[in-house]
Amino acid sequence: MSISEYTNKMKELSDRGRCLHFESGNRCNHIIGAHSIQKSGQLKAILEDGHVTHIDPRIGSIVKNEGALSATTVSWNKVSTFNGFCQKHDNELFEPIDNSPLKPTKEQVILYAYRCLCREYFVKKNALSLTEKCIKDGSIPRKMLEPFNIGFKHGFTSLTFHKGKFDNSISTKRYDDIVFVCYESKSKWQTQFSGVLYPDFDFLGGKLQNIGNLNATLNLLTFFTAPTKDGWAFVFAWHKSSDVTCQRLLSSLSVIVENGALLEDAIFRFSLSCCENHAFRTSWWIKLSEMQKKVILKRAELMASPDIAVPSTYLSFGLEGIASWSFSKVA
Repeated sequence: MSISEYTNKMKELSDRGRCLHFESGNRCNHIIGAHSIQKSGQLKAILEDGHVTHIDPRIGSIVKNEGALSATTVSWNKVSTFNGFCQKHDNELFEPIDNSPLKPTKEQVILYAYRCLCREYFVKKNALSLTEKCIKDGSIPRKMLEPFNIGFKHGFTSLTFHKGKFDNSISTKRYDDIVFVCYESKSKWQTQFSGVLYPDFDFLGGKLQNIGNLNATLNLLTFFTAPTKDGWAFVFAWHKSSDVTCQRLLSSLSVIVENGALLEDAIFRFSLSCCENHAFRTSWWIKLSEMQKKVILKRAELMASPDIAVPSTYLSFGLEGIASWSFSKVA
């Protein structure tokens, strides 16, 4: 199977769509392209001439650039969408965050976190399905795909576990099950992020969990930006079942800030290292120096490459001086 064929197969799976709501069923017959980065409240805030900039994750683009990542400007309608909810459930479930700024309440935070989780679940399920299909029909040699398939299965098993936890908490309105830290800013909004992570190392380089342990259910962290009444916020959020690992990660962030590191640098470094679901204000990207653009793309390449070992200190340093905003409040 060629790269173009593989890409087309992935697109077919993405276009097919399905509702991931915990009460989904036969009535979910109008699947929509839901934005994992909120369209009206988030993307609109950094929109310029109907476009935003992002680091292009498409395989075809990477091959064209001889393995290097590049930034490209795209229509805001094409950023962060996934066919993961029917119109009814998307409108009803996410009404508290789509039509109101982040206060933050625990209900709002758990819904933002759930949207992050469902987008990752949708993407990883498609990747696993296609990989297993290619192994079964022999279109790609098993020895090439098996390592990826093992990783996809392990990651998806943990995602399924966490989606079940969130499904249960939201369906029973147990919003106290969510734990979060919210950093608020009144600075001009330049970037948008929405993602999930199995934290492996903390901001000091300490090991948090062995993501290579195929017998373990991995602790999960979600993170996102969101509009507030007076500006915007960056939020770390997790289900209480992942409390041990996530609390240690956030404690290490406090330590490096107490030791002189800038909070803004640390969160920007975390975001670029751990999130491929993002968008930038185009004028902000253009105004960066060529060296700043280079280090951003190199960091993204490091985290995306299956051939390069990620250092344990990847959250400890790097990308300093690029974030052009400040945080004024912690909730």
